[in-house]
Amino acid sequence: MISYLIAISFLLHGILLVAIVILSLRVSKAKELEKRQEQIAKEIEDTFTAYLIEIKEENANLLNKLEENGDNGGKVKPDEETLEDAPYILNTRNDINHSYDQVVEQEDTGSKRGNKNETPSYQPPVPDEQDHYQPSIESTVLQMYNEGATIEEIAKRLDRGTTEIELTLKFHSRMS
Repeated sequence: MISYLIAISFLLHGILLVAIVILSLRVSKAKELEKRQEQIAKEIEDTFTAYLIEIKEENANLLNKLEENGDNGGKVKPDEETLEDAPYILNTRNDINHSYDQVVEQEDTGSKRGNKNETPSYQPPVPDEQDHYQPSIESTVLQMYNEGATIEEIAKRLDRGTTEIELTLKFHSRMS
């Protein structure tokens, strides 16, 4: 009887040791995963920090260029084509009120010249060539079928197989 109890004890101790080893492996895997996630989070944070620093440098360079070009009163010289359409004024931080006064002054001088009711309006550019609408094969098949054409006639006109036309009509009838 004692040997039986000792055998059960050893068996239980063995099972407990295996369970402890499995649990310690799971804990170590969880710690490794946590470390990897912390490392990835740090890399992402470093990437964002570098990106923000780069954006700040670009903004500083842009402000420096604007200040260098700011000696012309804050105005940006428009192209010759757009000069007739509307005034273009670049507002810098120090020059917002001054440029607003210039716009109001230009509107006043425009109304004094006689174009009181005329306001500059935007007209989109006209494309060189117009878009051409070409219906899909399916819609053409359905239209011809609804007009009374047979499947063979539709296949000949569209240079398609009769099986393709039949399948198109079957799919359409099932969907509707």
